[in-house]
Amino acid sequence: MTTFWGAAAGKLVERWLATGLAASVYWLVMLTAWALGRTHPRKSLAEALGSVGTMRTGEQITLLLLVLVGLGGSGLLIRQLTMPTLRLLEGYWPRFLAPVGTRLSVRHAERRAADSLAWNALHARLVGAPSAAGLPPLTAVERLGYARLEASLRWSPREPELAMPTRVGNILRAAEAEPLHKYGLDAVLLWPHLWTVLPESLRQDLGAARQRLDNAVTAGLWSLLVLPAGYWTPWALLAVPAVYGAWCRLLPRACLDYGILLQASFDLHRQELYRALRHPLPPDAAAERAAGLRLTAYVYRGSDDPAMVFDSGS
Repeated sequence: MTTFWGAAAGKLVERWLATGLAASVYWLVMLTAWALGRTHPRKSLAEALGSVGTMRTGEQITLLLLVLVGLGGSGLLIRQLTMPTLRLLEGYWPRFLAPVGTRLSVRHAERRAADSLAWNALHARLVGAPSAAGLPPLTAVERLGYARLEASLRWSPREPELAMPTRVGNILRAAEAEPLHKYGLDAVLLWPHLWTVLPESLRQDLGAARQRLDNAVTAGLWSLLVLPAGYWTPWALLAVPAVYGAWCRLLPRACLDYGILLQASFDLHRQELYRALRHPLPPDAAAERAAGLRLTAYVYRGSDDPAMVFDSGS
């Protein structure tokens, strides 16, 4: 029984660290804001703690259980809201916001088109293309601008119709669309199939990157829920711009890390996907996109085409 309760306690601590730690910090912040909003903060806290100290043992245990349930429940609720919140941050908005989303998407597509023209002009000068004959080489400032344009274009969808209203949505959409552009493989459709053939080390890295992305979203949710603390201590609202600025940097960075690993999974292990589905590997790079489109169509709807011959694996 000692071993059993020790293992059970270890599992409870592990679960609490996963779901209750952030909730504990949140409620501690709210309690501090409440106390600072009182006329005598130290006296208010002393009275609250004193009332707990005067309780009987059974009442204290009951209060502790209620606190633990509240912490775990609030943490679990936020975790359940992580995916819907991420969808909203990507730009999958309700129908009544569709006009706003469309305008923002069009603006992103127009900005990408302008960046593409600027990148083409700088690239021609960088590689010494005939169209740039007689123009001076790139300066250090222009090279920096070229690198920024390169990163911006990489993490935005190529087709205007795929543009999303937000930066987060465009980063993730670009990561999902790139395997289709390069290899004809639909990342959304084929991801569950590719996941099963990935090496364990890469799956762990992907899981960690996805956890960091989810944690960035939940951090934003907790920060948003701190706003009511301004009712007790209005000065706490002064921290909102700093928190929002940090979050706006943290979330896109987490999206980039996850998107890089997603693309690397297709770059390095798409051959295993072909082998697992018994499809012959494309003979060369020129034929790969057409082969990928056939593989995607086969997984999506199947085929009864007698000309499609499975690889024997020999």
